Amino acid sequence: MMNEVSPIKIIDFCLKNLDHTVLINAWGEKVVFYNPNGSLKRGIYVLTVKEKDGANDKSSHLDREAIFRVNIGIKWKQNHYRILSP
Repeated sequence: MMNEVSPIKIIDFCLKNLDHTVLINAWGEKVVFYNPNGSLKRGIYVLTVKEKDGANDKSSHLDREAIFRVNIGIKWKQNHYRILSP
């Protein structure tokens, strides 16, 4: 399918549409940070795309073909109603 979501599409979308974001490979994962002008050591966490199980996280079974997980960093108390409400 042409419109399938993939890890690279998610990362590319973030890097193209969120100003001052950078991609860092860390902990065996692809991590997007907000880091204007490289002013912070890594930056402020935006999201992680995880494509394989880690030593402390095997319950997701990410070893299956075309399976991945996206973790998104949001300030929960301030945003969860706005994001999740219909």
